[in-house]
Parts: sequence; C-alpha cells; structure tokens
Amino acid sequence: MKAFEICFTGFNAVERNELETQAELVGLSVKKSVTKNLHILCIGENAGPSKIDKAREGGSVIIDKSQFVHFAETGELPQTTVEQILNLVESRTPIKAKQQKPNDVLLNKDAQPYGRFNQAANIEKAIASLHGILLGITADSKLKPAEHAFLDLWLRTHGEVSDDPDMVDIVDVLNDVLEDGIIDEDEHDDLFCLINDVNNVRGFNEPSSHNQVNQLLGLLQGISADNEINEKEIDALAVWLDENHQILDKWPANVVTSKLCQIFEDGIITEDEKKDLLLTVQKVTGNRFCETGDVTDTTTECFDDISEIPHDNIGFCFTGKFKSGSRKTVESKAQSLGAITSKGVLLSTQFVVIGTLASRDWKYLSHGRKIEKAMSLKEKGHKIYVISEEQWLTAI
Repeated sequence: MKAFEICFTGFNAVERNELETQAELVGLSVKKSVTKNLHILCIGENAGPSKIDKAREGGSVIIDKSQFVHFAETGELPQTTVEQILNLVESRTPIKAKQQKPNDVLLNKDAQPYGRFNQAANIEKAIASLHGILLGITADSKLKPAEHAFLDLWLRTHGEVSDDPDMVDIVDVLNDVLEDGIIDEDEHDDLFCLINDVNNVRGFNEPSSHNQVNQLLGLLQGISADNEINEKEIDALAVWLDENHQILDKWPANVVTSKLCQIFEDGIITEDEKKDLLLTVQKVTGNRFCETGDVTDTTTECFDDISEIPHDNIGFCFTGKFKSGSRKTVESKAQSLGAITSKGVLLSTQFVVIGTLASRDWKYLSHGRKIEKAMSLKEKGHKIYVISEEQWLTAI
C-alpha cells in the first residue's frame, strides 16, 4: 500500500519544513500542493481558501496543526477522521489496469517507438524545457491567452512528461492553472517547489550544461509564446542568464547575452529593441507559436544568409530530418554534385545543412551536437555556414 499523502499550507517556511520532516519520519508522503491523490491537508492560520476548497472538492481530510502533532506523537486521530480517510482510500481504489508486457514498445505521440537509450534522455530534455517554459510564462505574473494556449497544447503533445509518475503532481497543478487561467501565489510556489523536487530526485540539478541550455530554450519559448517580449520578461531572462553564468560561452546563451548587453547599454529599453530581441529568440528556438500553432520541438532558424552554395570538392554535413528525402538520399544528391559529405562536422566542413524537421533525439530542443559544433567553430573564426534545407534545395 502506498503511503498516505499530506500537504501543509498556511505555515511559514521554517514551521512548514519542521512539519514536513515530522510527517516523513512517521511514514507519510509529503506533497507541496493539493494533488488529486492527497489524503490529508494540514492547515495553519494563514491557509489560503483556494487550497482548502480544492482539498474539500477532492475529498481530502482537513486537520489543523495540533491534530497532526498529536497523530505524529501517538498515531491517533479522531474516529470520524479515520473513517473519512478509510472511505477516501476505498473510493480511490482503481480497477486493476492491464499490465504492460515486457516486450511492449513504448510509443510517443507520433506512434514512434522510443529507443532504450534515448527515452530517458528525451524525458529529461522535456522536463528541463518545461521548467524553462514555466519560468518564461510566469515572468510577468500574468497568463495571457496565447501563453495559456501554448502551455495547454504543450502538455497535450508531450505525453512522455504528463505520464511520468514523478510529474503527476506538477501536471495536476498545471491543469488547475489552465482551468481558471490564473497562476496565484500558492500555485506559483507549488509549481517550482515540485519541479525542483523532481530535479533533485532525478539528479537534474547537478551541474549539466545540456539541461541548462534546454531550460534556456524553454524560457525563450515561454517569454515569446504571445509573440511579444515585455520589460519584466527581459529582466527575468537577464536574471536567469546571470544565475546560469556557466553556459554564457555556449551557443545560444552567448547570442542572447550579447543581445541583452546591447539593450541594457544605454539604460533604456525601446520598442524596437524588444522587437529585435523577439526576432532573435524566434530564430534561436525556431518557434513562432502565434503564427504556426505548433509547440513541438522545431529546428533553429539561425541560418547564414549566403547567395552561392558551391559543391565541387566542398565539405557538407547533413543533420535533422529532411522533407525532400532520407538522409542517405540528400547526401547522395550532394555527392553527385561533387560534394564531400561526412557524418559529423569536421574542420574541413564548410556547409551544415539542417533538415526542416527537428530530430526527436537531438540533445537540445532546437539543435543537436552537429549544429552545436558548427556554431562553436563559427565563433572561433572557421569558415563554416549553417543553412536550411530550403536554402540548399534552392541552390541545387
């Protein structure tokens, strides 16, 4: 049997921490918010009505601090409370679901099988990006209609996150947010407490540049979801970059940082600068939600503007998924024009061609290691161009 779930609300941070520690010592499972499986809500003097109402709607038992302390010390609760909990447990006992067979293949939203090796990495990437998205859409303390639509669609198209056992509580809070379109202070605190808990449990809070980059890309998607960036969102972005200074020399953090330095140089943020930053953000992420309605991972659009694309004895590398054919097909076409193709980005590579469709298994939301290396070589002064599938097709 799973441990009973308890949530404490209406207490200051020190008192809440003490109560949570005491609850864990007696075998209770502590939750940061009122989840759909919560058994007990312990309320203090400053408990907000929204949590109490939600707990009552879900059938959770509500007790005060003195009742909890008595229970923790003696194991005793009033008989009526015990009966309430037992009835609650019985009402929530599910019909036994069909067990997944060992040979069953886990499929994603596109009915594509996850590989044994990339499934965990893809979930880690999605959780990091969700963390960033939440930071972005809550930066100005408002949930605008476009941001509401973006978050709703993101959750519905990222089943690997919604179905993850460790993410259940977070998804519950987000569903409440989406239901009323408001992120109140309690929900805001709960969201980030819960997601930090997941990061700690999974080890995602350990120094990891790829998680930081994916969180940054999620943050950029969040602040640009409504097709505009305001001053509060710019400030939030600057704070995040300062707190994650370890990746400021990596693309795309260096590009965004450079743009912010230009904006802050004269101490005035103009409308043109906001629009220019929005364009940079959209190019980096490849996401233009208000235009496309698409929240799936998209390829970066940081392409070089180049008029001629020669092939004879020129090094090419292809990455991503191509609308014009398989990777082998596009490589063969380039080779027929005299190009020297390689599986990875080499010092001799002059053109990196990005397919129109992002690869599900890229290390980052909008790019993979090949694009990362190409950007790094560009910054070091190497003559290498990053172009789109469309640019390449036009040239040939």
